[in-house]
Amino acid sequence: MKLILSFLFVLMLGPGLFFMDGAILKDIKLKSETLSPANVPTSDRRCRSKLYLFQSCSFDYTDNQKDLDQSYFFMSFGPPETLVLLRGTKSGVLTSDVGQDYLWNRILTILLFPGLALWALVKYLGKTRQHAAPPLQQARHVPPHVPTHSGGHPANRATFGKRR
Repeated sequence: MKLILSFLFVLMLGPGLFFMDGAILKDIKLKSETLSPANVPTSDRRCRSKLYLFQSCSFDYTDNQKDLDQSYFFMSFGPPETLVLLRGTKSGVLTSDVGQDYLWNRILTILLFPGLALWALVKYLGKTRQHAAPPLQQARHVPPHVPTHSGGHPANRATFGKRR
């Protein structure tokens, strides 16, 4: 049961991270567009760093009288410096400078975490199966008995020679 749950966790980690971020496809499409600063009211803008390597940025904004929010999770050495909303000139879709600047970091994070989890699961299963299997009984190799000298009484010896 533990194996099944672990495997399901690893399978769901990649899509889970993809949907937690949610804006990767949108930001890939906006990469080819010219972006300009958007005059959109924002609130609760923050970027937090965990263990200096894992960054989490989020903000709330209002667009067309709808309250929306966006969050990003990615790996980077150090937190981003700014969080400014940008709008695509052709499509009018909103994104942020963090979403564009750290796009490849976000993609690698989504690919790397499930890969590392799968590797750890395989290593763990390899160790547990190795410990669970009984050790193989090896047949002991007993060399055949080869007499080094003909023992017994000297009268029983066939040939007599000099003593060495």
